[in-house]
Amino acid sequence: LNVTPTANLSNKDAEATEPGIVGLVNGLHNMMYNYNFEQVFSYGFPSMNVQLDMLGDDVINTKPAYHMATYRWQDHRDRTDNDKSLTYKAWDGYYTLILHANKAIAGYRTILPEEERKHVATRYAYGEALAIRAYAYHQLVQLFAKRYRAATAATDLGVILRTDKDQSKQFEPMARSTVAETYKQIEEDLKESLDVLKGLEQATDRNHLRYSTVCGIAARVALCKEDWAAAEDYATQAIQQSNSRLAKGEELIDGFNNYKAPEWMWGYHQSDTQDTGWGSFSVAYSYNVAGHNKSLRYAINRDIYDQLGSGDVRRKWWVCLDRGDQVPKDAYSVYFAMNGDVPQWEITGQCIKFRSKAQGSTFMDLVMMRVAEMYYIKAEAEARQGKEAAARQTLLDIVSTRDAAFTLPTESGDQLIAKIFAHKRIDLYMEGVRFLDLKRLAQAFDRSKASNFTILLNYQGLGGGKNAYTVGMTAIRVTSPRRSRRRPTTTVGSSSSPTKNSRGTSSA
Repeated sequence: LNVTPTANLSNKDAEATEPGIVGLVNGLHNMMYNYNFEQVFSYGFPSMNVQLDMLGDDVINTKPAYHMATYRWQDHRDRTDNDKSLTYKAWDGYYTLILHANKAIAGYRTILPEEERKHVATRYAYGEALAIRAYAYHQLVQLFAKRYRAATAATDLGVILRTDKDQSKQFEPMARSTVAETYKQIEEDLKESLDVLKGLEQATDRNHLRYSTVCGIAARVALCKEDWAAAEDYATQAIQQSNSRLAKGEELIDGFNNYKAPEWMWGYHQSDTQDTGWGSFSVAYSYNVAGHNKSLRYAINRDIYDQLGSGDVRRKWWVCLDRGDQVPKDAYSVYFAMNGDVPQWEITGQCIKFRSKAQGSTFMDLVMMRVAEMYYIKAEAEARQGKEAAARQTLLDIVSTRDAAFTLPTESGDQLIAKIFAHKRIDLYMEGVRFLDLKRLAQAFDRSKASNFTILLNYQGLGGGKNAYTVGMTAIRVTSPRRSRRRPTTTVGSSSSPTKNSRGTSSA
């Protein structure tokens, strides 16, 4: 699938030739890991996933830090037209993917000669473009609309549907579709993508979508619709058809920086010539690079962490000072800053899950989907269908690779679901899943109830004592926002949408 970069093609070539269409799709992949969300936020959609997780309850903060407006639910409720906000970045980013996917899809369907549409490279690119458009619309409808409910989906407002059918009107104001219409478009794209890719030789690199990857996207969609049978089926296919496998033990302590890691289904390799410098994911979120991460002060929610077995390898993704964990020798010193003898980092579980490929280097590959997620989707779908024995076995299959002492669960009903989610939340920390799960399940939360704060108050080591941590307590409460009399321009998590054109890629 190596073709001339889209930048070297004319607009006509990009939509009317085989190299052009393949180049457009390669450009979509480039956007996935290199989209400019600006420094501190960082580049690429994996950075968006981290930011979305900061809206949930797995990430706990008690100290001054970057991204506090996101964490406190202030940023995405900003009523001004602010192109620095999370809401704007999400709207602009996903619609930019859609805009370029539409060009590739339209070129394939209406401009490309029939003979060239039969070529393997072109068909593969077309299948990928459909899947990426479906992925982007699914992200948008989860963020900017009410959750899918069969009884109200036909009347609940969804998002603006811009497709390939009229390229001349891609920037004109349009009415919002319904939630049902949005999901219909998503499912049609995924079905056609699967039909196209199924009969083709599958890409071996994880920076291209495979049939199994699209099954993974479809499993996420089915989960949101509470179509448990479809979610189970798609997740099972994703597992069986994937060229990935569950990582075992110390394989999981790899810094999440290698797209050839056994679990990765979809990820992006950063080549030696693609240094994004201060915009790099590693500068913002890894622990071993001197950068914006100096003010990344977030811990794992100890309510779920402390459920892990003592030998669970995932414990090594965080440094919990109260447990006697040691700061990694290759850590950026300011990431674990001290003020005299007092730690200035989140001692109840500072994250070290992400590591650049070398100390001080900004290079690391970026993950979009892992096969682990498919096991959790499968387990939840089985449990909700009453297939509890199968759900227990699926959970055992994955957790036993993390904790050799883990045994077949005995829980049932809601307790079994809770156990599945506890491990899913641990596994997919800062990978963009938890907040979207909270939305689809309509679950509220209060971070102030996390046991991190009890641990802080009771901790008698360096910097311990009640007075050291009192100030941070109010930073973590999430309450229901008061209804504003002003008409909102954009709100992630509500049914409103931006009215401002976003870099020429979309308008409401």
